[in-house]
Amino acid sequence: MEKKYWRSLDELQQTDAFVQESSREFAQELPIESLWSDGAGVQSNRRDFLKYCGFGLSAAALAACNKTPVKKAIPFVMHPEEISPSLPNWYASTYFDGHDYASVLVKTREGRPIKLEGNKLSSLNQAGLNARVQASVLGV
Repeated sequence: MEKKYWRSLDELQQTDAFVQESSREFAQELPIESLWSDGAGVQSNRRDFLKYCGFGLSAAALAACNKTPVKKAIPFVMHPEEISPSLPNWYASTYFDGHDYASVLVKTREGRPIKLEGNKLSSLNQAGLNARVQASVLGV
């Protein structure tokens, strides 16, 4: 036997008021003319909607058209002796961002840091780095 649930006592007792109300629950025709101010309101409201969408899209496109500065990679004409493209340079440094402190060794190629390692000579972190310090290689 399938269970039957009801929403109110009127539905359970099938009162006249409930039967009348439930017969009008799903109307076949909606009064569309009463939703709009005039007979041509459907088209004018669609046109207004398309105008606003077009304006918003054009405003977003114009805001996204900012010119970014051009970064040119220019090779050294007379490069310094300490910078070699094939050999990395190591520098001892520290990292502090308000929460984490670490004594680090920074591996650089052509002046750009590419890797951070813990300094074994440090008594604080003893060659260990946490994930925040490891991930901050571009912020060094």
